[in-house]
Order: sequence, then C-alpha cells, then structure tokens
Amino acid sequence: MMRHLAVGLVGLLATLVGCRHVPTDPADALVALIEAAAAGEHPDPHGWVDPADPARTAAFLHVEKWVNVNAEAVTAVRAAELPTEAGHHFTLTTDGRVTYVIVLGWPGKEMRTKSLQPAAGTRVTILGWPDALRWEQVGAVCVVETPRELADDANHPCEQAFVFRFEAAR
Repeated sequence: MMRHLAVGLVGLLATLVGCRHVPTDPADALVALIEAAAAGEHPDPHGWVDPADPARTAAFLHVEKWVNVNAEAVTAVRAAELPTEAGHHFTLTTDGRVTYVIVLGWPGKEMRTKSLQPAAGTRVTILGWPDALRWEQVGAVCVVETPRELADDANHPCEQAFVFRFEAAR
C-alpha cells in the first residue's frame, strides 16, 4: 500500500511542476501540491524525485509524510468551485458528497470559512483525528471547533496544512 501511495505521490508532484520550476523547499512543495489539487490538476506518471538531489528528496519526504494523513483530499478529487479565501484551498470528491477545506497553518480554536455553507446533518472531521467536530453556521460563516487536544503542536495529526472533511448527510 505504501509503495502505491509513494508512486501516486511521485505522479502528483510531477503534476505540480509541469514545465515550471520544481520546488525543492519542502514547505513550497507541499503548497504546490495543495494548489494543484485545488485547481483540479491530475497526476502525471512521470517521476519527480532524483535520489542524487538531497533537496528534492527532502521535499518529497516532507510531502509524503503529509500525504500519509491527508491523501484523500488531494487524490481522486476535483476542484471545488467555491470562492477563494486566503490560506484555504478547496477540493471535492468526484461524486460531490465530500468537500475538503485545506487550511495552511493551524487555525487555532476554530476554523472559519465563508466559502462553504454545509447543509444540516453534514459530518465534519479533521483528517488524522477520529472524532467528528462541532460546527455551526453563523450568518455567512461556517465555524468549526477544533479539538482542545490538538491545541498543542505536538498533538497535530500532520504539519503545515490541515484538512477539514465535510461529508454531506445521506
């Protein structure tokens, strides 16, 4: 399973760069992956990692660690046609039942978005955390409470970007 994930990750990373500069900074590589997924770009089977290039390898390992927790938000998804928000990227499953809000940086006690207005009964989770999160619609803003246990950086399920999963009720 991990080998398939790594091969898929190589394809996703190849997608990010196309003809552009290959990001060698780990943080930039992850942001590029997230932006590519949010733009609806699809993986390319060509390789990206050059074992002789330590910077590319470090970037790959950083992104791979993040993808181990958050793969579903950047694979087999399409662009969610929602208004953009600073620090937030949106993807949508192909069947339209699950919307992902990928937030750059830990949002603190709550995550807020004006771009998404979930229907009653929507189940919200953060990838890498087992429990559903409380949320409410306050006017035009969807407010999601983050777990108190995750207030400490050491307890975060991943680094740099966090994925909130909104699954519509059946």
